[in-house]
Amino acid sequence: MTVIAIEGRAGAGAPDVGRIVARELDIDFVDRLILAEIARRVGSTVGALADQERRVPSFVNRLAQSVQRMLHRSAVAGMGGDPYFGPGVEHLLARPYNEMDEEAPASSAAELDDAHFRDTTAEVIRDIAEAGNVVILSRGGAAILRSRTDVLRVGMVARMEDRVARIMTLVKLDEQAAIDYIEHSDRAQHAYFQKAFESSPIDPFLYHFMWNTSDVSVEYAAQVTIDAAREMADKGLKWAGKEESSPAAAAGS
Repeated sequence: MTVIAIEGRAGAGAPDVGRIVARELDIDFVDRLILAEIARRVGSTVGALADQERRVPSFVNRLAQSVQRMLHRSAVAGMGGDPYFGPGVEHLLARPYNEMDEEAPASSAAELDDAHFRDTTAEVIRDIAEAGNVVILSRGGAAILRSRTDVLRVGMVARMEDRVARIMTLVKLDEQAAIDYIEHSDRAQHAYFQKAFESSPIDPFLYHFMWNTSDVSVEYAAQVTIDAAREMADKGLKWAGKEESSPAAAAGS
């Protein structure tokens, strides 16, 4: 079984590496948009999820079952038929980091919504990892799964000028807009990691490798990650998940 969690700064190339790794290993790839699509297809209420006659492709169905288990446990805990107030679970799972960096209103409802997002994400990520054979992109997967010694955790960074160039191409922004986008995303990602994990998204102790894609190519980073994942799977390796014993290396940085 292979599970790889990749976390990267905006514009560092993490989605590209994740897709290459998943394709070469012939395993599934999950990012926030796929999680949102899974939740949208199965519905955001326990009642809709209970409809076992709705069949979807095997991978989608497997992830839908993870969402279903999470929602069922929430309902059993006494949160009601629809355990999420306001937006449905598909919106919770789809929230990008850059929607999380503003101070929440000082209210118990806002705090509850933030807690729902963190708990929902962690629950689904753990269930997906348990199913195995998957690359999980972002969502704090490396931090959520850090105690799992059978999960390969990969971080990705790059210099600002290279990140700006990549975002300008991918998101079709001018240079200043790309800089603003990245700065916004960095603040949001950092705030989320601080609140959810009391950590940082660029803490090297979260990862086995931290690639600097300004100094190594996306293809090289992907290939070494593939080799490491194959070695872990073939030899049944258990790599340390504790901060003080992690062999994390800032490769290429």
